Formats: sequence, structure tokens, C-alpha cells
Amino acid sequence: MVGVNCQLAIRRLTTAPDAALGAVLLVAAVVATLGADGEQPVARAALAGLTVSGIALRRRMPVLAAAWVSIGMALESALTESPDEIPVLLAVVIAAFSVATHASLQQAFVGATLLSMSTALAIALDPSDSLGNILPTLALFILVPAAIGVTVHRGRRDVVSLKMRAEALAREAEQAAEMERRRIARELHDVVSHAVTLIAVQAEAGAAAGDNPPAARSAFESIAGVSRDALSELHRLLGLLQAQESAGPEPGLDRLPALVDGVRAAGLAVDVQEAKGRDQLPAQVDHCAYRVVQEGLTNALRHAPSARVRVHVICDDLAVRVGVESRGKQHRSAYGGTGQGLAGLRERVLALGGTFEAGLTGDGSFRLDVRIPVAAA
Repeated sequence: MVGVNCQLAIRRLTTAPDAALGAVLLVAAVVATLGADGEQPVARAALAGLTVSGIALRRRMPVLAAAWVSIGMALESALTESPDEIPVLLAVVIAAFSVATHASLQQAFVGATLLSMSTALAIALDPSDSLGNILPTLALFILVPAAIGVTVHRGRRDVVSLKMRAEALAREAEQAAEMERRRIARELHDVVSHAVTLIAVQAEAGAAAGDNPPAARSAFESIAGVSRDALSELHRLLGLLQAQESAGPEPGLDRLPALVDGVRAAGLAVDVQEAKGRDQLPAQVDHCAYRVVQEGLTNALRHAPSARVRVHVICDDLAVRVGVESRGKQHRSAYGGTGQGLAGLRERVLALGGTFEAGLTGDGSFRLDVRIPVAAA
């Protein structure tokens, strides 16, 4: 357990490459110091090794690494001789680059300032060096590596920003694709549900016509008309799936008379109250209003075929209000149905900022009432 905790602590402080780099510089600094002429070689080697070992922290804790190298240089300059070993100078360059690359701009300034102060102190305490070399040395060993580090830091930040932006765009595209799939699914449900219900009712009527050829002929003609309309809308939806620009316009309230005639031919009694102004409706609102009437009539045909249905469409400058009320007792449909039609219709209306109400009334009738603001488009 202790070993695991030690490993976790080490990983929080350094990485394997940085630890290896620090170890290599430590060995090189000790060897270079012991092999050079000068006083107190052991103490200088120990201080040089201690100085460069701070590079092991350069990625996880860059400011601490810069401070470590700075303090080590200052101690070596004050207690023994100013460091001139190549591993120590290389540690200064790496520390300046690392603090600018892996730290914030403010932290990089602090780290670079500490390195500059220790480097200037080392030059000032070296009797064989000149104070005139301070600025060139700072520029070469600290300013240039720090500038390169800032450039790398900004590049990485830009890459991260672009990656986040790409991920956001991918999520937006996925959401848009999902919304389009759900929209097309609603369209398919509305088209197929309405057409199949009418076809089933008319087919039963044609079969029950018996010895009444005109009634049978009327039923089959109605089936043919409904089938053609359904095929036309399915062709339009397939065009949307295939990204065809010629998919055709979506149906609107201008097709309301044909819609009502179709369900009347199937035996449903429908009264329509329509106000003027539908020609000025935006396309999305117009299409949604049409689907509301279609869904209401389809449900009435399924659940209350003997009821009397009242449809009203009222348009003004602010909104269009659509209502479908089937006055008669409701029953379970013989043609199936899962309730997805009303759920999809609610989603369609709410997406346009409208209000949606649907349910049974006190006398057992069913009422569908929708209001869609014209400004939704």
C-alpha cells in the first residue's frame, strides 16, 4: 500500500521522461564538475546535481522547477563558485522553456524572473566575467527559450480550442441529424397512419357493398385517391432522405378541403369552420396546422367513426388556432395505434412555441386544441 502511494505521489510530481531527463542531467553535472579544475569540487558537484535535478518537475510543476534551478544556481554561486557547467546552463534553458510552455502567462513571468535573477547573480559573483554580459546572457539563455515556450503554449491552446470547437460542432451536427430523423419519422407516421386508416375503412366499406356496385366503385376510387396522395407524400419524404432539392413543398391548409373530403367519403361526418388569412401563414406554421387537422380526423375515424366531428381553423396576425372535436363516444380502435401520433404532434407544436391540449371531455368526446404563434417561423 505504501509503495502504491509513493508511485501515485511521484506521478503527481513528474513524468517518466522528465525524471529520466533530470537523472541524466544530474549525472552529467556531477561528472562535469568533478572533472573540472576549481576549489571544493565535491560541494560544487553536489550543488550542481541538486540544481539540475529540479528539471524532473518541469512538466507537472514548472514554476517549482524554475524556482528549484534558480535557488540551486544562487547557492552554488554564493557558497562556492559561479556555475559554468554545460548541464547547469542547459537546465536553465530547459526551465525557462518549460515554465513558458506549461504554466500560465503570470506564472511564466515569475519563473523567468527567478531564473533571470539567479543568472545575473552568478555573473555578478564571477570574477572572471563582466557585468556587461548579463543582458546578452539573459536574452540567450532565458528570453529566447521563454519566447519559444510561449509560442508553443499558444499553439497548444489553439489546438485544444479547435478540438473543443470540432467536438461542439460534431455534437450540434449529431443533434441536428437526430432532430431531422425525428421530424421525418413524424411525417412518415402522419402520412402512413392517415392513408392506411382511410384505405382500411374504405376497403371494409367496399367489401360490405355486396350487390351495390356504385358503392363498391366509390369505395375503391377513394382507396385509389388516398393511395396516390400517400405515394406522393412518401415520394417527397424519400426526396428529403436523399437530399433532393426537388422533394416538393410540404402540404398545408390549402389541402384541407381534399383532406376533409377523403374522410367524409369514408363515412365520417365533418363540419369545418375556417376563417380567412391562412394564405399568409409561414410554411412551417401552415404545415403544422395541416398535420393537426389530419391527426385529429385520423383519430376520430379510428376511435369514433360514427361521431360528428367539428374542425375549426382560425387565423389572425398573431397565431393560428386549430381545433378538432369529435362529439360521440370513443372506443378502442380496430386499426391499432400506439399514441405516437399525438406525442409527435405535441412535439411538433411545442417546437414552434405553440400550446397543445388533447383529451376526453366530460361527455366522452375527444377534443384536440392547438395554438401556434405566427412568429414561430
